[in-house]
Amino acid sequence: MLRIIREFSVGRPQLIAGAMLLAFLVQCLWGASDRRLSDLEYEYIASGHRPLPGQEFRISSPFTGLVASMPMRATGIVRNLVSSKMSAALAMPRPWLLRLPFVVFGFWLGAALWWVARRLFGDEGGYCALGLYCSSKAMVMISSNIGPEIILAWSSFGLIYTAIGVAHTVYSPPRKWAPRIVLLGLSIGVSISVSLWAGTLVLLALALILYLTPGRRRSALMVFACASVLGVGILGVVAWITGSAGAGSHALLTPQFSMDVVQNLAFALNKDTDGYVLVALFIAALTVYGSWRRARYFGNSAPLLTSFIAVLLFALLPAVHLWAAALGLSFLFLFIAGVAADLLETRWRRWFLWFFFTAAAIRIVEDCLRLAGWIHQNPL
Repeated sequence: MLRIIREFSVGRPQLIAGAMLLAFLVQCLWGASDRRLSDLEYEYIASGHRPLPGQEFRISSPFTGLVASMPMRATGIVRNLVSSKMSAALAMPRPWLLRLPFVVFGFWLGAALWWVARRLFGDEGGYCALGLYCSSKAMVMISSNIGPEIILAWSSFGLIYTAIGVAHTVYSPPRKWAPRIVLLGLSIGVSISVSLWAGTLVLLALALILYLTPGRRRSALMVFACASVLGVGILGVVAWITGSAGAGSHALLTPQFSMDVVQNLAFALNKDTDGYVLVALFIAALTVYGSWRRARYFGNSAPLLTSFIAVLLFALLPAVHLWAAALGLSFLFLFIAGVAADLLETRWRRWFLWFFFTAAAIRIVEDCLRLAGWIHQNPL
C-alpha cells in the first residue's frame, strides 16, 4: 500500500477504482472526439465571453459558458507563444479538446461517487456504484458533450453529500469546520452559477442538515450561512467574467408543470435513460428496499429520494435546456449499490454475486452498442 498524503493511501481498492475510471475516460474521449459540435455547444462556448452589443443567447448558464470557453482561451494564449505554423494548427481546436473540461467533470464525479459509496457501504458497495457509473451510456454522453448536465450532476452530488458531512461536523470542535464550509460553499457556488434554479437543491441540502443536527441546529445554520456567502461570492465572480448571472429570462426561474414532468419522474423505469439493465436493477433494489426492513435506513433512503427530487425540480424548468433525467443517475447508482452491499452480507451472497456479475456483463455490452449508435448519429 502506497501512502500519498495523510489519511489517503493507494492500495488494491484504489487501483481497481482507477482502472474502472480509466475505462470510463476512454469512453468519454471516444464520444468527445468522433462527433461534430452541435449548434447548442457552439452557443455555450460563445456565452462564456462577454456578449457583444445586441448579442443574445437562448441559453443562460454562466458557469457552463465559462467552462466551455476555457479551451479557446487556453489555445489563444498558447498560440501567442508558439511558432506561426503551430499557431495555425491550433486555430481551430479539435472537438475532443473543446469538450475536455466536461470529460474532467465526469471523471471527477465518478471518483466522488466511488469515495462516498465506499465510505457508506465498504469496498464492494463502492465497486457496485462505480461499475454502474462507468458502464452508463447516459453519464458518458453528458460527460463528452458541452452542456450544464455533468456540471450540475457533479455539483449537486457534492452539495448533498457535503451537506450530510457538514451535519456530522458540527458535533466536532469549530476548528474542524473550515474545510467542510469551503467544500459546501464551492458546491453551492458552482450549482447556482450553472443555474440559479439550483438554489432549490441548496434548500434541500439545508433541510438535510437541519434534519441531521437535532440540538445543534444553530451551529448548523451558522456553518451553512458561511458556506452560502462563499457560494454567492463564486456566483459574483462568474457573473463578472461572463457578464451574466444566469437570470436572463423570467422562464429560467418560473416552474411549469406539464406531462413532461411526469415522464421525467419515470426516468428510472425508462430504458431510454440508461438501458434495460438499470431498469431491472432498480426494480430489484426497490423491491428489496420495500420488503426488507434492514435495507431501509438513511444511507439508502437519502440517495433514493434525492434522485427523484433532483429530476423533479429541473423537469419543472424546461427553459434551462438540459436532460433532467441525467441529474438523478448518480444518486440512483448509490441507492442500488447500498442495497447490493446489504445483500452481500447475507447468506444469499454467492447467488447475488452471480446475478450482479451477469447483469454487469450484459450492461457493458449494452452500453458499448448504445454508445456506438449515439456517436454514429453525428460523426465527424
